[in-house]
Amino acid sequence: MPILLSPLLAEQACALQVVDAQDGATVVAKLSRQEITRIRFEHSRVRKVTGNAGEFVLEKDDERGEVFIRPTDPTSSKPVNLFISSDQATVALLLQPVDLPGDSIVIREPGPSRDGPARLEASGQHVRTMKNLLLALADDSLPEDMTVHEPGREVALWPGIRFTLLRALVGTNHVAEKFLLSNTGSAVRELSEQAFFKRGVMAISIERPRLAPGESSSVFVIRKRGSHD
Repeated sequence: MPILLSPLLAEQACALQVVDAQDGATVVAKLSRQEITRIRFEHSRVRKVTGNAGEFVLEKDDERGEVFIRPTDPTSSKPVNLFISSDQATVALLLQPVDLPGDSIVIREPGPSRDGPARLEASGQHVRTMKNLLLALADDSLPEDMTVHEPGREVALWPGIRFTLLRALVGTNHVAEKFLLSNTGSAVRELSEQAFFKRGVMAISIERPRLAPGESSSVFVIRKRGSHD
């Protein structure tokens, strides 16, 4: 029986490039020419950035452990070389300036393999597991033993509704997804959890069940992990 849980808060995420850190190798990614690009580690904090300071402008967010950069010369096509350090490793990045909107780069560091369920899945109680996963989405947590995806992909739903998948936490047995639902029509829309249930869905939470035109709501979906995840 699917579970209906009380609404939880979340925020919209931007587009994303996920790159895998490799020992002794340079990781290639794209850099917006004219807008800022956010860089962060998947499970760590950015501690240090080293590079030719004349090639880029750097802003730090020490609270969140991430940095924002943009090329000093927006007309240049010269790649920007950076060394990004966390508490665990230093990664060499080769950033190619391109004409694209502001983006995010997430550096995924190698981690230990796991045989059992993720910590948030291991409560032993079904309802508690669902709440743990929903709270992780609402708090923008990045569980170290779950895979994190941020596709920013629109999903077809109903006319007058824009439904965007912002983040997915993939565990051994479950997938926890955060969507942004926007009312793009001209009438008020009433939302119900039941409308989102389908085979494999285990829990639903809607932040705002009633949306006026132009308003948005976070929607959280917990489902069983399938062979395609």
